[in-house]
Amino acid sequence: MTDFIYSRVSTKEQNSQLQANELLKSYPNAIVFEEKRSGKSMTDRPIFQNLLNTVATGDRIIVRELSRLGRNTAEVLALFEELERRGVTVVIKELELDSTSATGKMVLTIMASVSQMERELLLERQRAGIEEAKQAGKYRGKQVNPVTIKKCKEALGYVENGMSKEKAARAANVGIATLYRYLKSENR
Repeated sequence: MTDFIYSRVSTKEQNSQLQANELLKSYPNAIVFEEKRSGKSMTDRPIFQNLLNTVATGDRIIVRELSRLGRNTAEVLALFEELERRGVTVVIKELELDSTSATGKMVLTIMASVSQMERELLLERQRAGIEEAKQAGKYRGKQVNPVTIKKCKEALGYVENGMSKEKAARAANVGIATLYRYLKSENR
């Protein structure tokens, strides 16, 4: 049996090491997987996916709180079912629960719903704040990086010389969606 700590924060400015250190006090021999990604979707987190590919029957995944795994109830519950089939236990340190007991399963289901609700409330407050700032004339939207604009202009040059937009985006090292947004903003 191997213990794996999964420590996740949502932004690059946050420090995932604090979570890991806290959990290492209780699980000193655990292998730590740290990630700086949003909890919105599990499939968007390469380190978490690597962890899921690493664990085997009898192993445990330890997190400080349920929201570190995710904030989408359906995804979290599907994860628990998959891990249970594989014989992998999830331990939520904050709740002192594991995913194998009947009580643990019930509480984890409720907590997954609460995590999703918290995310939805956060997004609602964010939208309301943006709308209020727009009405006050204080909201400028997402600011575009000058380097990105330069790359889009480079890609536009390729397009004007007959290259497809997809190939031009690749050649200029800019995302195709970013190029399309740029073209739309320039009315092209």
